[in-house]
Amino acid sequence: MKHAILFRRIVTSTLLFAIVFSLCFAWYYATSIGLGDDNLRYDAVGLAAAAAAAVLPVILYRCTLRVVSLLPGIFIALSWIITGPYVSYATFAASGIIYLNNMYDIYIGLYLFGLTLCTYMLFRRFSNDKTAALVTSILQIIELMIPIIQWIYYALYSSCITTSGALIMYQTNISETGEYLHSLGIFHVVGIILMLLICLTTFFFVETKTLPIPKNNWGKLSVPIFALLIIIPSAYVMAESIVPESFPIRLFLDTHDYLQQSSLYATNHAEKYKALQVVQKNPAHSPNTVIVVIGESETRTLMNAYDPKHVQNTPWLTGEKSNPNFTLFTNVYSCAWYTVPVLEHALTESNFYNTKQFNQSTSIIDIAKKLGYKTYWFSNQGSIGIADTPITLVANTADVAKWTDKDNKESRYDESLLDFLKQVNPNENNFIVLHLMGSHIEYRNRYPKSFHKFDDGTLNEQADFDNTVLYTDLILSQIYQYAHDNLHLDAMVYFSDHGSDPMVRRQPDPTGFTVLRIPMFCYLSNQYEQRNPDVVRTLKHNQNAFFTNDLLYELVCGILNIKSPNYDESYSLASPKWKMKRKDLVTRFGETSLMDDTAF
Repeated sequence: MKHAILFRRIVTSTLLFAIVFSLCFAWYYATSIGLGDDNLRYDAVGLAAAAAAAVLPVILYRCTLRVVSLLPGIFIALSWIITGPYVSYATFAASGIIYLNNMYDIYIGLYLFGLTLCTYMLFRRFSNDKTAALVTSILQIIELMIPIIQWIYYALYSSCITTSGALIMYQTNISETGEYLHSLGIFHVVGIILMLLICLTTFFFVETKTLPIPKNNWGKLSVPIFALLIIIPSAYVMAESIVPESFPIRLFLDTHDYLQQSSLYATNHAEKYKALQVVQKNPAHSPNTVIVVIGESETRTLMNAYDPKHVQNTPWLTGEKSNPNFTLFTNVYSCAWYTVPVLEHALTESNFYNTKQFNQSTSIIDIAKKLGYKTYWFSNQGSIGIADTPITLVANTADVAKWTDKDNKESRYDESLLDFLKQVNPNENNFIVLHLMGSHIEYRNRYPKSFHKFDDGTLNEQADFDNTVLYTDLILSQIYQYAHDNLHLDAMVYFSDHGSDPMVRRQPDPTGFTVLRIPMFCYLSNQYEQRNPDVVRTLKHNQNAFFTNDLLYELVCGILNIKSPNYDESYSLASPKWKMKRKDLVTRFGETSLMDDTAF
């Protein structure tokens, strides 16, 4: 009889292992792309170990388990096994990708099942059942968070989390997170919280349905011993080689590595700056100020200055189009669709037409300092949570770097930047970078109520976007007027980091060209024109030329009219040596030609 029972258990266990292994391998094969024979052999061995780690605890503790008590663990395992492979395959299958291996998420699902079950049994051995159930339920909620985040992301954007999305998550600060949650609405936020509480309560209730552990010596000894024999190797394998390769953990680790590499900018900066050689051809002989204003999410095709048929949301800029000191550039594009990579290239030598790395590049701040300007960085975008992004690394090389709200406790309007301008000494040569909040998403938070001129009955859509543009137009006029009247303004350049499409919700990945068409203008004083008539003529000549803002560094160098080994004039819109044609220019991280924008 004992032999028959043992035989049945062996057969049952083998069958259970075979079912788990076969189903998981079939799912892995169905959701992966470009697998070779080596992949299949190697991953099959790994899957056998993971399936064993999931099945063994069920076999060992079969006497104390009920099917219902296994349901939370099965649900979490399936969440990992299904979610990552499905959303990544659904996203990339039609994109022409040649390789996609989705085994690691399957590994995690299986190992988590065995690991959590053994941990629960270990807790029960040394504490009461309810405490063990509560601790295990909390662990299970934590284990479930990444699949939940992936499904929410996929529901919002019809895409798996990409490198772009991961970087945006990294750079999002507390204030922006609060705004985003507010945009979802109180009912959605409360609904998510209630869902998690319901899951926690359900998991706890189900876990308490496990039968008591046998009181004999075998039960007392086997639970901790076998639990540790499965927990220790499983935890080691997961931490060492599986979790870092799973989706989307790999993306976040790569994003972290990217930011770490970017942080070398600060490490290398002193040496780079010391070696920098710059000569200004026609320097002013009296104090003057050069200003670069970085806009946010402003789209030129939705501005009256560019489209007279659009609502009158740019009265100042539209009026200045006839001012010979102003040049409004008509065909400017962003090199990417979100802030960090745009400014990483726009502010430095690094662009999508050369091989320069950001952490080895010179910035417009470096050039200006070397020429003897006192440099300033004034920003209305938060500093908390993005201390190591390329933007902040460049900002911190300025002589003076200030943010309107260091603690990010509340959003401030861009007019607060004007107070910083009043701290600039008019008797010095000044180079100032102003970073606006502009038309950042959650448009209605970007302007005072007095600027709510346009109203179409919707929230944070077209009318509110027009109000942000109207407000930015006022801010630009005030920056110009104050600097002109008080700081001997010599030159002023404005460009937006990227655009925004108010009819499309926040998108971490590329959409249409609307979010890539951006405004740019420059003002050059009469005194500047007397010193640099060739630059003025060249910029006027190139007013309608196609341009991408990763070449902003070269444009500023051209306006400063310098000679330097770190300045390639052929990339400068301000130089007669400008060589780029529309067919040569690219956007979306160098992947898309401007020729593809067939609407313009």
